[in-house]
Amino acid sequence: MGRRRGEELDTAIRAAVLGLLTEHGPAGVTMEAVASAARTSKPVLYRRWADRASLLRGTLLGIATAAIPHEDTGSYRTDMLAILRGWAALFTGPEAPVLRAAIAAAAHDPELRAALQNDVIGWRNVDEVLVPFVSPRT
Repeated sequence: MGRRRGEELDTAIRAAVLGLLTEHGPAGVTMEAVASAARTSKPVLYRRWADRASLLRGTLLGIATAAIPHEDTGSYRTDMLAILRGWAALFTGPEAPVLRAAIAAAAHDPELRAALQNDVIGWRNVDEVLVPFVSPRT
């Protein structure tokens, strides 16, 4: 088997992270375990991510950004419906077990909780999306 690069390698790494997260929780997502599961080397991982937290965060963010629409349609209602449908699809689609495992693990892992809150959920600037719903009406 030749050396993998680009999308093929990215797919193997992402699958390894998601498999380890589902099976062992966030503590199981170590650089060594991911390298072994993805059949690559730790230096390959460290060239792309500074540590396991950034690898895990990047993988979860990749899932969310792929599933949640980010284009502005010009209609707040249409944008909100698209975002909510995207989140619903995430939690009912093929990645649902991984996301449920990540959320359950976040209750006991402050680093993962921060990654989910700030990077996965917050990547869309939640304040701008929700302010009209929570601001007092004048």
